[in-house]
Amino acid sequence: MNLRVKSRSQTLGRSGRGSAPQALRLAKLGAEKAAFPNFIEPCHPTLKKRPPDGADWLHEIKFDGYRAQLHLHGGKAIVYSRTGLDWTKEFNPIALAAEALTDHHLVMDGEVTVFGKTGLPDFQALRRELAKPSSPHLTFQAFDLLYLDGYDLRRVPLVERKRVLRELIGDRPGAIVYVDHLDIHEGDEVYEHACRMGLEGVVSKRKDSPYRSGRQEIWTKTKCTKRAAFPIIAFVEKLGAHPRRIASLYLGRWEGARLVYAGKAQTGYTLAAARAVRERLDPLIIGKSPLSHPINKPKATWVEPQVCAEVDYGGVTDDGLLREPVFKGLQRVSTDTPKKAASVTPSSGRIPRENILQLLPDAVVPSKEELAAYWTRVADRALHFLGGRPLKLVRHVHGTTFYHKGSLPPIPPEVHQLRIEKREGGEGVRLWVDDLAGLLGLVEIGAVELHPWAATVDDIEHADTLIFDLDPGEGIEWEFVVDAAFRLRDLLASEGFKAWPKLTGGKGLHLMAPLTQKMTHNAVHAYAKRLAQQFASSDPDRYVTSAQLSHRPGKLFLDYLRNGRGTTAVGTYSPRARPGFPVAAPVTWKDIEREIKPDAFTISRPPKRRRGM
Repeated sequence: MNLRVKSRSQTLGRSGRGSAPQALRLAKLGAEKAAFPNFIEPCHPTLKKRPPDGADWLHEIKFDGYRAQLHLHGGKAIVYSRTGLDWTKEFNPIALAAEALTDHHLVMDGEVTVFGKTGLPDFQALRRELAKPSSPHLTFQAFDLLYLDGYDLRRVPLVERKRVLRELIGDRPGAIVYVDHLDIHEGDEVYEHACRMGLEGVVSKRKDSPYRSGRQEIWTKTKCTKRAAFPIIAFVEKLGAHPRRIASLYLGRWEGARLVYAGKAQTGYTLAAARAVRERLDPLIIGKSPLSHPINKPKATWVEPQVCAEVDYGGVTDDGLLREPVFKGLQRVSTDTPKKAASVTPSSGRIPRENILQLLPDAVVPSKEELAAYWTRVADRALHFLGGRPLKLVRHVHGTTFYHKGSLPPIPPEVHQLRIEKREGGEGVRLWVDDLAGLLGLVEIGAVELHPWAATVDDIEHADTLIFDLDPGEGIEWEFVVDAAFRLRDLLASEGFKAWPKLTGGKGLHLMAPLTQKMTHNAVHAYAKRLAQQFASSDPDRYVTSAQLSHRPGKLFLDYLRNGRGTTAVGTYSPRARPGFPVAAPVTWKDIEREIKPDAFTISRPPKRRRGM
């Protein structure tokens, strides 16, 4: 099989505007005359375990890079990120290549990537190149054409869009490359060959499909994963955890007699596994790095490399680092022959493991009687915020408190069920309520906290609220949070929003900005991210917008990630599973000015009225 990683270098030709025959041909295929568009929400493939088979599908290489959309209009190129941010400055060589080589008006969908030393797309190499003012190594892998010279092509079948795209791209070396495809009926054959070559995976697309924005089944992606065992050289401990547990592992790999650094596994740990691994490594702690060439990792606790972690990973970078390693279990090894041991698995009593999205081991919950009394008291006010919205639940069952996922227990008839298409594919069910009986029905199945979508059940694909979570890290005083809230309120006001504050019942504060017109979840996410980054840039020493940095001392995390399809924030009037049973409550800006604390209201002392709207 000739599965090419890098198509022959090709660039946009100077063929001029579309000819009359071509325009007629496009119109017959379903193209529509249209004005030049703004950013188009991309079509996102659905993740599958295996690619589809059959003559109706074609298969492309899945490039490891940044999804991008290239617009060329009036001789000026703009390159957008997958969320609609203007990244022309970051991708300047691509924009210059487009501007210099064509006078078309067009919109292309593609992936910006860099090919590493191995000849394969390398995400780490791409990040290094982006740090340079202008890199000659960036390439735009163009795989779709959405607009051309006055015609919207999104209704044209995919194979025809790709044919026109290929005609536009010439044979000279350059920064814009056509992504070819394989017309092979057996998807598994393509996938297995891609994985043997060390590629990220394949994307499969229906040949006759139109271009549709959002997560779609007409495009699917299948990722290549590898599994191997690597010696653990260090761990990072979860601060303040009782009992103690790890937060991540540093891994090594042997090159003959040399032990070199292989990367950091930050995900895949259940609570039970994180505790068990911490105790297993305790007797192996040493005072210095066991690596042949030490590295600077100030948070690391070094250990003798006598235990291996079994991890899934996507590949290896030019620097020899594992891509996206995910912890799967432990292997006990000796210095002679590795010996596989059973993986660490969680134990969760009578709660099926597949129903636990996240355990809350330190949670404290009220009784069902206390919850029923509370909801009876506040239902008329709470339903204004919680009614008619899909809910994510924190449940307490058999002594275990957890964020629920997957299959549900028997549901009382007063609680409604909504079937939805999940982002990762397949069908799911979300619960919703519209009266007191429904709230009490949720109590029956152990629901403690209610986390609603920023959308209603009659239109789940469009958000009606913009949400910002001000999450203070260690060392941030509440006075600073209050000041940030007022400053962010003013920024939102300048954008035309009338935001109101909500106490979270935890340590932070939410700013809720109702949308005058509903927007897609992806658009809201992109917009919230832009505003958060704009705000954070005013004082980068005190604000941070990356979730990975949210616990740095002296930083206030501006969490815009509450915006997106299926993502949630704690609901207004929802109790919290914390000591004293605080309540997330709407307040006024005067309350915030008085520095009211985030846990000021509880189920026994709820807010008396709707405020701050």
